[in-house]
Amino acid sequence: MTEKMPAISLFDVTGPIMTGPSSSHTAGAVRIGLMGRQIMGEEPCAIKILFYGSLAETYKGHMTDSGVVAGLMGLSVDDPEIRSALRSAGDKNISVEIETDTESNKNPNTIEMNLSTPSNSADISAVTVGGGEILIQEINGFAVELRGKKDVLLLWGEDGQEDKSLNALRSDPAYERETSSSNGRERMYIVYFSETPSKASLSSLEKEFPSGNFRYLRPLYDYQLQDPEPRFASIREVLAECNRSGITLPEAAIQYESRRSGLPGESIRDKFSQIWATMKESIDKGIIGHNDMVGGLMGGKDSMKMKKAWEEGRLVSGAVLSLGVARAIAAMESNASMGRVVAAPTAGSCGVVPGVFSSVSEKHSYSPERVTEGLLVASLFGVLVAMRAPVSGALGGCQSEIGVASAMAAAGLAQMAGGTPTQVSQAFALSLKNILGLVCDPVAGPVEVPCIKRNAIGVANALAACDMALAGIVSIVPPDEVIDALINVQQLLPMELRDTTLGGLGATPTGVRLKKEWLSRCSRGNCGKA
Repeated sequence: MTEKMPAISLFDVTGPIMTGPSSSHTAGAVRIGLMGRQIMGEEPCAIKILFYGSLAETYKGHMTDSGVVAGLMGLSVDDPEIRSALRSAGDKNISVEIETDTESNKNPNTIEMNLSTPSNSADISAVTVGGGEILIQEINGFAVELRGKKDVLLLWGEDGQEDKSLNALRSDPAYERETSSSNGRERMYIVYFSETPSKASLSSLEKEFPSGNFRYLRPLYDYQLQDPEPRFASIREVLAECNRSGITLPEAAIQYESRRSGLPGESIRDKFSQIWATMKESIDKGIIGHNDMVGGLMGGKDSMKMKKAWEEGRLVSGAVLSLGVARAIAAMESNASMGRVVAAPTAGSCGVVPGVFSSVSEKHSYSPERVTEGLLVASLFGVLVAMRAPVSGALGGCQSEIGVASAMAAAGLAQMAGGTPTQVSQAFALSLKNILGLVCDPVAGPVEVPCIKRNAIGVANALAACDMALAGIVSIVPPDEVIDALINVQQLLPMELRDTTLGGLGATPTGVRLKKEWLSRCSRGNCGKA
């Protein structure tokens, strides 16, 4: 069993609303850039970026370099201009250098930045955790732990200097806690707040410190971490509470998020309504077939072909599965074209939940409120995975993305269909264990082959698991132990099968050829279609 993480938000698992193609390597990269911009205090004029491990192999296909630079230029995770960030930096005479290290033993999602402005410079080390989550680990040799979820003040200088102002900060009503770190020459204090500190506190710093010796970092999210202790930390705990108090699973999800983020139930439901609207929008835009794919490895019209074949009566699997597959592919074709999607739990698996939910809710005329309840439950079960296991292909294979997405979809669908909490948990377990061991082996690097079609398989798996659970079929291995098994397989999966292009389909003769051709096009400034 792995160590339990602090409570993470439902919106960290079903979210962010972002520009594709990768939540870890695009949205996460943008957030790392945004934090770097705040740490610098201004837009850098020179940027050096170092990618490690799998990122060193796939950063171009995931637009990670564009993402980091976009964040450093102040763009948000859902900004359509992320795709052209490198060109925009060139237009502004911002120099950008990229280096790679495929042999390092560092976390393969590590991004290091050396940033310069006319007045200062900084070395920043960060990790994309998965699903768009980030962790800033080091600033100029100071060990830190910054996730972009709190108002934070950074102060540094000679040992003892910061103490002069800390007393004023400690008396601020929003003050929560502080830590400190030494780089061997100076000391940095990291002060955390529950909300924006008072103007008086910030003014006291301006009087005592040069502007270069403190930074106020604003959170990147519109929901903050209010209570790090999760309301529920296992599926068993959730089911026990439902049985004890008579609450429903959607109510349990709202209790969890309200405790974690301090949001009222109405706000939580409103945010999920916005998420559902964005999911449907990603389907509608993708299924038209006008998809300008980042890698150009596919034509971008497969969802349209699937829908047309169903309309003409040429398919055998029925409306729910056929349309679910078509719509899952459509959302992924939007994602691969750097369209606006919802990571669930990642951008590489963003088609599964909307594909399943849209086709079933249409078939059975489920209300928007019922769909929202399904999303709440899907997100709660996703959270119970993500607090213990990575939801990143680079860290745990595609079982961490399509596998978790399919299990989330199965659980949410069972809820919408009127299943009991036990049946919902069984749908989750049956779905997840069916995809244990699924490797992450992208061809050439872009989030296209086989990622898009694997979303279709996630749809079929979710539907089958849900129906089995509603029929009373159970997983002999309990749901929490299925998560244990996921963690075990993640740890055993070799590096070559975790988003590196070095194994599986990425290492086939065709995969190697396509990578060579695609990188050649990229070197000429044309990463899209040949």
